[in-house]
Amino acid sequence: MKQDFCKELLALVLLTTTFTGRAETTAGDWPLCPEELPIPERPPLETALEPGVIHISADKAELEEHGVSTLEGNVEIDRDHQQVTADSVAYDRPGETADLSGNIQYWDDVLYLRSDKGHIDFSKESGLFENSNYVLRDNRARGHADELAHEYKQRTELKEVDYTTCDPEDNFWKLSADAINLDHVKEWGNARNVVLRIKNVPVFYTPYMSFPLSDKRKTGILFPSFGSSNRNGYELTVPFYLNIAPEMDATLAPRIMTDRGLMLTGEFRYLLGRGNGMLQAEYLPSDNDFDDNDRNLVGFSHQQSFWDSGKLFLTYNRVSDKEYFEDFGANINITSTRYLERRADLSYKGNWWNLSGILQSYQTVDRSIPVEFRPYKRLPQIRFNAFSPARNRQLNFDLKSEISYFDRGDEDIVLDDVNGLRFDLYPSVSYPMHTAYSFIEPRAGLRFTQYELNDTGSLFESSPNRLVPVLSVDSGLFLERDTSLFGRPFVQTLEPRAFYLYIPHDNQTDIPVFDTGIYDFSSSSLFLDNRFTGPDRMNDANQFTLAVTSRVQDQPSGQEVGYVTLGQIYYLHDRDVFLPSGKARTEISSPFIAEVGASITDAWRLRGELQWDPNNNKTEKLLGFIQYHPDPDKIINVGYRVRRTTDSISSSRQLTQTDIEQSELSFLWPLSQHWKVMGRWNYATPEDRTVDLFGGLEYNSCCLAFRAVARRFLTDATGDYNNGVFFQVELKGLAGIGKETEEFLQENIPGFQGGF
Repeated sequence: MKQDFCKELLALVLLTTTFTGRAETTAGDWPLCPEELPIPERPPLETALEPGVIHISADKAELEEHGVSTLEGNVEIDRDHQQVTADSVAYDRPGETADLSGNIQYWDDVLYLRSDKGHIDFSKESGLFENSNYVLRDNRARGHADELAHEYKQRTELKEVDYTTCDPEDNFWKLSADAINLDHVKEWGNARNVVLRIKNVPVFYTPYMSFPLSDKRKTGILFPSFGSSNRNGYELTVPFYLNIAPEMDATLAPRIMTDRGLMLTGEFRYLLGRGNGMLQAEYLPSDNDFDDNDRNLVGFSHQQSFWDSGKLFLTYNRVSDKEYFEDFGANINITSTRYLERRADLSYKGNWWNLSGILQSYQTVDRSIPVEFRPYKRLPQIRFNAFSPARNRQLNFDLKSEISYFDRGDEDIVLDDVNGLRFDLYPSVSYPMHTAYSFIEPRAGLRFTQYELNDTGSLFESSPNRLVPVLSVDSGLFLERDTSLFGRPFVQTLEPRAFYLYIPHDNQTDIPVFDTGIYDFSSSSLFLDNRFTGPDRMNDANQFTLAVTSRVQDQPSGQEVGYVTLGQIYYLHDRDVFLPSGKARTEISSPFIAEVGASITDAWRLRGELQWDPNNNKTEKLLGFIQYHPDPDKIINVGYRVRRTTDSISSSRQLTQTDIEQSELSFLWPLSQHWKVMGRWNYATPEDRTVDLFGGLEYNSCCLAFRAVARRFLTDATGDYNNGVFFQVELKGLAGIGKETEEFLQENIPGFQGGF
């Protein structure tokens, strides 16, 4: 019965909703459109007029110096920015008014019209016209009005009126209304007893509506958005926008889903003097497809700057159940969410130091995840770093320190797990020696970590600690030469780099792991002094890195057009420090890294990455990406990536590691001046299945834009798919709908900028 009620409510909303619009694009700045609708040019003046002077010409005139003059035949009156022509004019010189009749044309900076009969008051810069065809220059609107009252740059009032922003040869839509009032100062219009006609067929009625004359915001109901999916059925969302203040707004959007019920969604945004924030909420009472249980989501974030360099960041997120994102998420990255973060960051930076504090916890969305894989809370974590100014051929000092308390207590589960305090202190000193073409920088550090633990059981001591020295030498050369390619001058660089690292082994199996994993191996990790992400582990090392980078720069502009980076780590000793889920490493070298990127022309971009392990002759990572992007409306992306499961890319905080081998194709391409096609296909080769597939079609003209996207994407590893159709429509000059569709395309087609 509830499902039938939702369907009836959906139909009722379609028939009775009263709405206003919020412009998503700037009026008068639409693609494919000239700046103004075609209108006749003003008759040229023979001589320039002084401000306030009225110039009159006619074929025949009966002039009265202190009364009403009668003008006949090709009458023309000019005053400042106003100009009018007519067959016959009765001009009252003392009152500076004119009664006009026959073939009237009127011009000013805001309005052009043709009319049968009119009255103009030049002193008040106003006019009243009957049976008029008009053009509003500010927002390319036009139409017909039985009566039109106009105050220059103030207001325009029209009665028994048609209104559209379409070109004369493209009357796709128009509004018919008893009255339309246009406020040119506030840049908003409103109408009473409005009928929206598509191709002259009435499709919608509302007793009142308002719409933008520019991109200014205004309170009101936005156009509804439409869609359907196999999880939720047919959907209708009717957003209500609240322009609370210049620095504050909100959107309330009831979302009707025929298979689930009525969801209430809301978003509140605000700006402060040096900060901003957003609150999101969703609530679905008695979900038809979820045993009639209530479902909800809350998200909050805030960023704030204070004093000279202080910053505050807050975020809070929660959902009602583990299947929430599977049912309402937009892609597999969202549907596979396992943890939601709650966090407060406070930081301040001085000239030679910075201080930060963090309070952090998580909601475990999927309660079936084993406790040992859930992240710890930080209650709190305080970091203090200090450094001396960078000075060449002088000692430079650096200090990193941290004190943190970790707890993995849970309101639902009583844990027998280690918790406690960690103190980490890491001072170091370096002596950089830089020249124009080379550098060498020796560094020495000492890392001390102390723990005070609770609930250790038989696993750990209550106060373990670790003290290890860290020694390194970083060095490199910078060489360049002039060269040319196809007759164009370039500069090519050669940048070899060598890095040596020594850290003696310290047995750390008696230390718990609170927040430490392994860095994803890449070219940037070749020069790290610790392959672990946190202080719970400090790797042992006797190793050196050899790498080289070569860049090609356009000589006239200095812009980089291509680069190649090659690098590898060579181990002189086994690595005996590992995470609880890992093991000692005995390889003599790391995987070999190769990265390449190029902008062959302004339209072509290439990027590639190879990570090959010579120890087992295995490709751990492979990435290839090509983009053809000759202009904003033409994009083709082709990509291929491989990731093989190895210890070098694993993390103790992950439950499982899976191999990935996927290809990807995405594109946006015009079929004609008005039509474009778009799509994306992400395919998993070993599994022989599509991960994400969508295709769309877009139509764009001066008065209408329409976009439709059909999509099928994998929601989880079990092979469950979600299928959906999304729509975005914009009647140019009123408002747009379906903002989520545009954001979805920006995320899934690299290079897509959005906007009609």
